[in-house]
Amino acid sequence: MSDMKNILKVALSFEKSGQEFYKSNMQNVNQALARETFKYLMEMETSHVEFISKMIDELEAGQKIQAEHLKEDKDLFGERLKSQGLMESTYSKDLADLSILRMAYLIEKDFVQYYDRASEKVDERAQKELLVMLRDWEKGHMELVKYLMERIYEKNALDLGFYPF
Repeated sequence: MSDMKNILKVALSFEKSGQEFYKSNMQNVNQALARETFKYLMEMETSHVEFISKMIDELEAGQKIQAEHLKEDKDLFGERLKSQGLMESTYSKDLADLSILRMAYLIEKDFVQYYDRASEKVDERAQKELLVMLRDWEKGHMELVKYLMERIYEKNALDLGFYPF
């Protein structure tokens, strides 16, 4: 099995675990905006699972990765997220949300680091481009989660000089 197939199989496992994380935690967050974000991210991870599965199938069929890849649409969700406010909730509920959001942030950060490192291990330009594209998708997800965390910090005046990102 080629290095790229191995890289994509690990990536597929990561994406499936991310998809499951968002699905299982969607109802655990208190903020409606966080639930909506988790639903969106679950759907994005589902599309990544499908995309990576297709890439693995093509490699197993002896095809090469092509430079033309699917691009995620313009981040309309992220733009809409920034226009919405957080709902009123208790301090303790917001802190509980921060714990779950922190886990989501770290998951996305791990994905970014994985794709970044993996892109350094392949030589073919199209393979590098694919892995960089996947990294950039995950960076976008990481930024969404970070934005929500910052909003909760600001809402609760949690300016302690420490941000976990």
